[in-house]
Amino acid sequence: MRFLCLHGRGTNSDIFESQLAPLFSRVSPHHTFDFVDAPFDCVAAHGISQLYQPPYLTWHTQYEPQHVEPVHDFLRTVIEEDGPYDGVIGFSQGAALAASFLLCHEHYAQIRDPGRRHKPPFKVAIFINSVMTFSPSEHIGSNISQHIKSQEEKHMAFIEGVDSLGAEDFTPTETYTTIDGDSIYGFPKDTFAPRISIPTLHLYGTEDQFLEHSEELVGLCRGDRTEVLPVRGGHELPRTNPAWDKFAALFEMVAMTAALMDPSSRRGSATTS
Repeated sequence: MRFLCLHGRGTNSDIFESQLAPLFSRVSPHHTFDFVDAPFDCVAAHGISQLYQPPYLTWHTQYEPQHVEPVHDFLRTVIEEDGPYDGVIGFSQGAALAASFLLCHEHYAQIRDPGRRHKPPFKVAIFINSVMTFSPSEHIGSNISQHIKSQEEKHMAFIEGVDSLGAEDFTPTETYTTIDGDSIYGFPKDTFAPRISIPTLHLYGTEDQFLEHSEELVGLCRGDRTEVLPVRGGHELPRTNPAWDKFAALFEMVAMTAALMDPSSRRGSATTS
């Protein structure tokens, strides 16, 4: 299977490839992985600048639909020009972007929009420590502006590269920008009816400051096609070999489920790119 890999905010494609390296030796060599850079510069994620060189990138810098929609267009172009892809792997903001993209597809499929393709853009999705998902349209999902503002300090600490341990003492820098406006839209599971219908795997740290968003995303996927792997840790990739082993086993399980649902997905080569 061929996977499109979307990094988190404040990193880049090379960093994400390095972070996922322990997975490659544990899964079939017939899987391939393509890593794509986000289009905008930002500050480094917590702890990243001490280990990795810039650039530090983000998929979008603001939350309103007019800022999210161009990123959906960017992702759609990547798929059209470099795809097709069998699956998608996203970490943090990359996971939220992949989920938003898939939820919009399910929305259009449900209303049977004749101007949209109804075949899912991927056959399987792997979400790692997702943050909140944002909609590219005020006509898809619900207004979540007040919920965002109620968590402003936590979200701004994340944007500034502060981890969960430092969030309580977070002091905004001169680059800090408050969340203004009342036109931020998302996908609350209690009000958004469509569900991601392809097989999914959700890995998240049990101490992640954004755990609620990973749990919310689980509820936005079909339960009979969903695997969940909580691991000890925060907003990060697994730290232990047993956690990587479990992740790889479930990765292969959901990939096999997708292959059984669509046999044409059984392809790939033995290298990563």
